[in-house]
Amino acid sequence: MQMRRKSWLSLTIALVSALVLSTVSAFAGWNDVRSSYATYTGSGYSGGAALLDPIPPDMEITALNPTDYNYNGVQAALAGAYLEVTGPKGKTVVYVTDLYPEAAPGALDISPNAFSKIGDMSAGKINIQWKVVKAPISGNFTYRIKEGSSQWWAAIQVRNHKYPVMRFEVNKNGTWIDLPKAPYNHFVSTQQLGTQPLKIRITDIRGISVIDTIPGLPEHGSGSYMVPGNAQFPD
Repeated sequence: MQMRRKSWLSLTIALVSALVLSTVSAFAGWNDVRSSYATYTGSGYSGGAALLDPIPPDMEITALNPTDYNYNGVQAALAGAYLEVTGPKGKTVVYVTDLYPEAAPGALDISPNAFSKIGDMSAGKINIQWKVVKAPISGNFTYRIKEGSSQWWAAIQVRNHKYPVMRFEVNKNGTWIDLPKAPYNHFVSTQQLGTQPLKIRITDIRGISVIDTIPGLPEHGSGSYMVPGNAQFPD
């Protein structure tokens, strides 16, 4: 009996180690500290590239340079991410809602209410460091089903996630199908998914995956709508 327990313990440790290894190697360097510059802007609250409207007018937000926005070759990888930013005067946390297309790697274009906490507004441009952090949120995922989605074509966005979402898969007839992420921060399916409930698997920037189920898609396309989720990434 003791031998069996030892064998089971060894197997468990091996499996956990394998999981940790795959997590580390999946998106290595995701929490590295970036050094660059920040400017400020009043835009990004409506119509940002990440399509995260509506955004509260007092929220601290940022646009992100293309290199980091499309981290690891995934389009809009850091859309909806939270970044801890440190400047000459202090630090704050901002929410990524838009793309800063002309910026150098590492650069941010921050809302004035966030910029004023970490630097002097009169400077206009300051040196910063930043890193991805766990989102200050509670509850489960929320999904936005884009307008025009149906059983034939669908674009699905994940919101309220603790860490940036890198991968979204749908289980169809026992096979996981990878939906590519579009620049507008939705995962897109161009094949028929049907109208039955969808079993999905979502992977974050740490390489950790969770499984959820969402209601089936409409038979015909309609306007956009939100769907509450039943899962969340672990801390």
